[in-house]
Amino acid sequence: MPIKMIEALDDLKIRRAKPGTIDRKLFDGRGLFLLVKANGAKHWRFKYRFAGRERLLALGEYPDRSLAAARGEAGKARLLVRAGIDPVQQGRESRAGRVNMALQTFEVVAEEWLPMKAKSKKWTDGHIEQNRQSLKDHVFPMIGKRPISALNAQDAIRVLRPLEEAGKLETLRRVRQRMSAIFAYAVQTGRRPDNPIRDTHGAFEAPQREHFASLTAKDIPDFLRTLSGYQGHQNTITIVRMILWTACRTGEIRGATADEFDLDAGLWTIPGARMKKRRPHVVPLPRQAVELLKEVFKANADARYAIPSPMGDFMASENIVLQAIEKMGYGGRLTGHGVRAAVATGLEELGFATELIKEQLSHAKATLTDAAYLRGIHVDARADMMQTWANHLDQMERGGAVFPIRRKVAAAA
Repeated sequence: MPIKMIEALDDLKIRRAKPGTIDRKLFDGRGLFLLVKANGAKHWRFKYRFAGRERLLALGEYPDRSLAAARGEAGKARLLVRAGIDPVQQGRESRAGRVNMALQTFEVVAEEWLPMKAKSKKWTDGHIEQNRQSLKDHVFPMIGKRPISALNAQDAIRVLRPLEEAGKLETLRRVRQRMSAIFAYAVQTGRRPDNPIRDTHGAFEAPQREHFASLTAKDIPDFLRTLSGYQGHQNTITIVRMILWTACRTGEIRGATADEFDLDAGLWTIPGARMKKRRPHVVPLPRQAVELLKEVFKANADARYAIPSPMGDFMASENIVLQAIEKMGYGGRLTGHGVRAAVATGLEELGFATELIKEQLSHAKATLTDAAYLRGIHVDARADMMQTWANHLDQMERGGAVFPIRRKVAAAA
């Protein structure tokens, strides 16, 4: 029986092919054919056998896919079959992969990275929330919903440039560092081939390393009076005053929850998980702090945090103190760390023992044996010290002498 030869297609034959009452096939050879539908549509198909079964691969529609392009795709499919790969199944997996990659947005990957990073670095809850809030403030609004695989260095620069233009170079450095870590995690987990943050090196002005701006003794009274007249949100003012009254870090105050406080006893116990040195820290509260906290707790009774953000039920921004200081006219002259440093200096000027001041600032290097001692006997001594300091702040605000006391107060023994 003679072999029937198939005459290859050409563009003229394809254009002249008219629809009939039923679908029909125009063969090009080696499994490729054009399916002419009764409705006039023309679809490329490639027929092949795989694992003993006949399979059919869709190759697009004519004229969107030309004859030459259809032949090229059919050739690729033949190579896959020879390599033991089913073209239909590979196409399905490829499409599923593209859909999955589209769902792997920067925000999704970042939220996966945060707990992983926190566990490996033993971050405190407050530090985790600080990182998350930073991303919410500066990154997610611009690229959070975009597939992480599609982002490039230009996208990163567009995120970071506004921080440079606003002069927030230290914030820029931290945000860039967090973005780089998230992109690195995406590379490690197969979401993208490279880290685009590397290509932003040298694109921004570097922050100048310098000591935190602080207050001198003669500056404190004016600062206190300015703070009293500041028209900011009560929560913002409370955070600033808590630094003044306790010398605690801004992150420790912003991340505090109401159950950490015993206002009747005048004590605030910060869990070790939230402390820089990973050990609990007992903070005595002066009478002024207790009175203000009672008001704040009542106003924020249903909030997750004791002193939440003025913007909603979440942790206050890491920049909240700096922004308040700038609005009060102390921009460039003072930082949140500087307020804390001013407290330490003031306590020294009042003559209190260095070991008490260090323990109040959680700088003391306590052994496990020392820890109970510091939490016990020293709490009473520190409570007296911080009440004296709070009273002295009140006197300075009213115009009293700045530092009239020059005595050395020994630590309790």
